[in-house]
Amino acid sequence: MKKNISASLEAKLKSSREMVAFVKDYDLYNPTSEELKLQNYETFVNLVDSDITPFKDAAAAFMQAREKINTEVDKMVKISINVRSEILEIKGKNSTEYRQTDNIVKLLTGENIQEHAKMKKEIIKNLKEGEPVPVFISVSMLDHKSRLGNFRSLIALVKTFGFYGPADEEFSITSLEAQEAAVSDAIAGSAQKESEFLAQRSKILRYFNEKGGLKDRAQRAKVHVKRKYGRKSPEYKALTRKKY
Repeated sequence: MKKNISASLEAKLKSSREMVAFVKDYDLYNPTSEELKLQNYETFVNLVDSDITPFKDAAAAFMQAREKINTEVDKMVKISINVRSEILEIKGKNSTEYRQTDNIVKLLTGENIQEHAKMKKEIIKNLKEGEPVPVFISVSMLDHKSRLGNFRSLIALVKTFGFYGPADEEFSITSLEAQEAAVSDAIAGSAQKESEFLAQRSKILRYFNEKGGLKDRAQRAKVHVKRKYGRKSPEYKALTRKKY
């Protein structure tokens, strides 16, 4: 998505550069507006051009931060599943410890949502004619913060299990806590990069969309060229084939 925004803005900026290049060769181009005068227009286009790079950099950094979160969350989910398997091996499927662990892990993996959807479908399927469709309680979506919260609950739970001491170090309490910290740091880092991206995006969009921005100037410059050269002139038609 961020790449699409960047590409779209760059295409519009390219059109504005071409607009300036065209009107430079128009002998009759002599607008009253200071914003449309050639030197001021070109200076503004160059300003926007220089600020596109920080915007692109911020967008790329945000995308990388999101990828980092996804990587760390995937690790967290995999570890959680393995912790559940460890409890199953030690205590068995009918144990209280396994059921407690299983309930939390299902929240992490999304199995609870799948089970809820399956149950809902089955209930609706078995409704008799004329019976009202029941109101179902919504199941939380799998956002990263809620998953992290559930992982913390899992850590707190296994800490209460005196028997928990897996032979595989990857599932130890220390490793679980290290993964919790990694996900927490990734979420905080992404939030910071998102804030920086949104600030750059807001700034750059003002350059394009606000009064006196590239779109506004291009529209008014076209009006001026149309008045000077005529609607059917090649000078005017050359400016109407672009999106600004």
